[in-house]
Amino acid sequence: MHDPFWKSAKILLNFKRPLAGALAGALLAAVCFGAGIGMVLPALYMLLEKQESVTDLIEQKLVENERPWVSDLGSWLESFVPSDPFSAFVLVMAVITGLAMVGSVGRYIHELITITVVERAAMVWRGRMFRKLIHAPLLELQLAGTADHISRVAFDTRPLARAYRVLLGKTVSKVLNGAVAIALAFLLNWQLCMIAVVVVCPIAVLLRRFGKRIRRATQRALRHRGRMIGVLNESIGDIRVVKVHNAEGYERRRFGRINHRLFAEEMKVRSVRALSSPLVETIGLIGIVVVAAIAAHLIFHRSQSPQLFMAALVALGAAANSLKPLATINNQINEGRAAAGRLYDLLAFAAEPTGPDARHDLPLLARHQRSIVFNDVTFRYAQQPQPALDHLSLTIEHGQTVAIVGGNGSGKTTLASLVPRLIEPQSGHVLIDGMDIARVRLSSLRRQISVVTQQTVLFEGTIAENIAYGRRFESRQKIEAAAKAAFADEFIRQLPNGYDAVLGEQGEGLSGGQRQRIAIARAVLRDPAILILDEATSQIDTESESKINQALRDFRHGRTVFVIAHRLSTIIDADHIIVLEAGRIIDQGTHDQLLPRCRLYQSMTHAQLQKSTAGA
Repeated sequence: MHDPFWKSAKILLNFKRPLAGALAGALLAAVCFGAGIGMVLPALYMLLEKQESVTDLIEQKLVENERPWVSDLGSWLESFVPSDPFSAFVLVMAVITGLAMVGSVGRYIHELITITVVERAAMVWRGRMFRKLIHAPLLELQLAGTADHISRVAFDTRPLARAYRVLLGKTVSKVLNGAVAIALAFLLNWQLCMIAVVVVCPIAVLLRRFGKRIRRATQRALRHRGRMIGVLNESIGDIRVVKVHNAEGYERRRFGRINHRLFAEEMKVRSVRALSSPLVETIGLIGIVVVAAIAAHLIFHRSQSPQLFMAALVALGAAANSLKPLATINNQINEGRAAAGRLYDLLAFAAEPTGPDARHDLPLLARHQRSIVFNDVTFRYAQQPQPALDHLSLTIEHGQTVAIVGGNGSGKTTLASLVPRLIEPQSGHVLIDGMDIARVRLSSLRRQISVVTQQTVLFEGTIAENIAYGRRFESRQKIEAAAKAAFADEFIRQLPNGYDAVLGEQGEGLSGGQRQRIAIARAVLRDPAILILDEATSQIDTESESKINQALRDFRHGRTVFVIAHRLSTIIDADHIIVLEAGRIIDQGTHDQLLPRCRLYQSMTHAQLQKSTAGA
């Protein structure tokens, strides 16, 4: 099944029992609807032929029937019908009212269960998409951008859920009601029904055309909605930068362009939707008028009995009224088809072998204790002409603190990202203790690694929960010990509620240095064998930096530490310094060894000294 909507609709089969209950409610409502229309015939007999009673009608249509069970049913009904015409008419109206009430109960059951199933299906799809995103490779997420992915999870499930709801709700109820009404009309006068079917055939062609246009416009609108979320994330999320640069006007215009494009695409959807319903209704009305004119001709010129013709027309009118929403239903299903296509595009992402998708046949990586080797590693980012790492080879002994220095774009962060397999080299291998990390279970590798980056990431929750992120069962004692090691304990205890203080979005309310120390405490708590510090102290004042560096000196014993930094105070303390340029190692050694011989290292060191002198 290639249609993305019907492929996605298979998820509804996971709710077979509730759907059976919903179908039972819809059938009950349809049967009551058909029976109510059927009761119109005796009412017409009494109103149009006053001399003929309901009893006479039952005699003609049921009791005199050749089939025994129909005749027995007629005799049973005849015993309940009063002989007085007015009393019989009131009885017929009461039966129609009772049928309507029972049908309403059936519709309530059908609608209630349908809404429940649809919302559960939407919840499952959101969960599947988030799981796919959270386990997707880092590069694939960065290449496509996060805003569109957020839009798919948060917004694309809405038109999909609406399509499911009309499929299980209005489509089932209206089609059942229409089918019952058409069946009744066929029983009353099949010739008129055949004429009606021929007249309204063009509706199917129109619905198909409208559906294609709505689906394409909806796909474009959903893409623009994703771009709008991206603009909102950038402008509101980085509002400080916007305001400092007086860029409110630029951001307003940028948002306005996206907003107008989204409006234009949604107007295309609305235009087709607005046209389809009245056009289909007009064609349907023309069909009924043609059928009514034929019926009138047979009544006036062929002396046909009007009761059956009018009852058949009433049944056809009821069928047309039931099937009238099909134009709107078709539009909503095509909007859902567009959303389903984007959903499956996201689900097609490759997944990292972590969590539920981990390959359990791969060996676990034992705790690192010997060496980390980069063996002829090459890596190039998509759409970049030059490789970020170019046939790089490097051996780092366990327990060393290695500083990686170089200019912007030299490959520092790329090199460090290879260790936890956030990216995979296009050629070459990374070995930890002689094991190719591409051939071990990924979770066992990452369990040994802590990373602290320049951009501090804090999550919604308490300070204690942020320190214990990924290790939610750690004791408060260990959490506080990690905070003390990162020199965060003192300021945390001064906050209202201390470790139980709830952080705002991205740690709003804390200084940059405080946020960074919480991130470092999080790394300390993991007790890693490998620690990666990517400009980790860049947001910290000099006094705090000296304390944290002292804490890290104590903490790094028995661990391999990668330090990416520009500050001389951080670099000079390393056991080994790697100097990168254009993805290649141009020199390596200690500070004292590099300073007299490496021109790039000399220029970086002199620049740092000049900044320090200027700051003094």
